[in-house]
Amino acid sequence: REFERSDDELRRGRRIADSIEKVLGGQMNLEALIAKKELRRRMRAFTVEPRVMIDNTLSDELTVIEVNGLDRPGLLYDLTRELSDMMLDIASAQIATFGEKAIDVFYVTDLTGKKITNETRQTAIRERLTKVLSDGDEEAKLEAAAPAAQ
Repeated sequence: REFERSDDELRRGRRIADSIEKVLGGQMNLEALIAKKELRRRMRAFTVEPRVMIDNTLSDELTVIEVNGLDRPGLLYDLTRELSDMMLDIASAQIATFGEKAIDVFYVTDLTGKKITNETRQTAIRERLTKVLSDGDEEAKLEAAAPAAQ
């Protein structure tokens, strides 16, 4: 719950449902909606060091990518969009949030169904996902500094 009063929470739920319908109906751009979303105040007080780990020993057929970072609106969307842009197929995902920290695990293959074993490709994946995580952290820092500047 974000609000104490049930009627406020119902209005919030209706706004969320309306936004989902508009995005699915093509009347609203998801990236624009996320960009407009103000970061939650609780995020301003925290920093979580971005971390991306890639492991080929945990599964016989899939590469496991674990990402840890500061949670924020749109983080999962940004991570999965980046994985898709890198031509990775997400077979499964485990998504968890612990307070301000997001820990997401993706089980992926390349487009031919193979593990990601090439070190250069793994490095590129780490760099791009770390940038996604870092961009959110930088945005939180800017939001935190904004009231002080006024």
